[in-house]
Amino acid sequence: MANELVRAAHGLSLQEKRLLMLAVSKLDSTKPALPGNMVSTISVLEMVSEFGIDHKSAYKVTREAAEHLMNRYIRFHHLENGKQTETRMQWVAQADYIESEGAVTLHFWYKLAPMLFALEKQFTSYKLSRAGALQSKYAWRLFELVMQFKSTGYLKISLDKFNHAMETPKTYQQDFGLIRTKVLEIAIKEIKKKDGLCITWSPIKTGRKVTGLEFKYPVEHQHELFALDDSFIEKHAKPGESYKTARERLAKDRKEKAGK
Repeated sequence: MANELVRAAHGLSLQEKRLLMLAVSKLDSTKPALPGNMVSTISVLEMVSEFGIDHKSAYKVTREAAEHLMNRYIRFHHLENGKQTETRMQWVAQADYIESEGAVTLHFWYKLAPMLFALEKQFTSYKLSRAGALQSKYAWRLFELVMQFKSTGYLKISLDKFNHAMETPKTYQQDFGLIRTKVLEIAIKEIKKKDGLCITWSPIKTGRKVTGLEFKYPVEHQHELFALDDSFIEKHAKPGESYKTARERLAKDRKEKAGK
């Protein structure tokens, strides 16, 4: 996903986050950003397999998550014409529940295309399996934030931007002690237990007031976005392009996307 999307407020429950990120993981960001390429179908069995959801409740959970996604939106804070602006954008434009197949098809909102396709260097990637076991939406969001800087192992963020990305309640924002105990400590503990990533943090203060946060964690190298196997090369070769030329072009494209 684009870094801008990672830092935005997502407005999702844990089950909605799971369904949506599974759908995002099935998109092919190397394809053109066309409406037909912004559609993902997820089976209930995939939700069970990926996230360990109980079989008895899986159908109900998946259907409810799909229904609720129609009313969810992303919030971006940005400058527009020199003015601080908040933009709200839908995640999906259409959601279909195919009862006979136990599957959900999500059609992403077309304006998300630049944040999901042709990402070039300003993107964040992580294996869905690493976040799949997380039971807290705060743990998942923090994991995404630190993965944005996994090549440096260092994240510095203002408290306002952290609260925006984590969507912490206003009561927490008025008492940093609640952010520490209800968000930071719980999320970091769960990430370490479920993923093994050790994160340390410290507050940044202006006077006596906490105004920012600093996170440190082991450096991780950027994983390849796709494997250059024979099937991938055959699928993405241009008309009339030789196998060797296609491999060289795709390898170069992969390095550019990984920011190497």
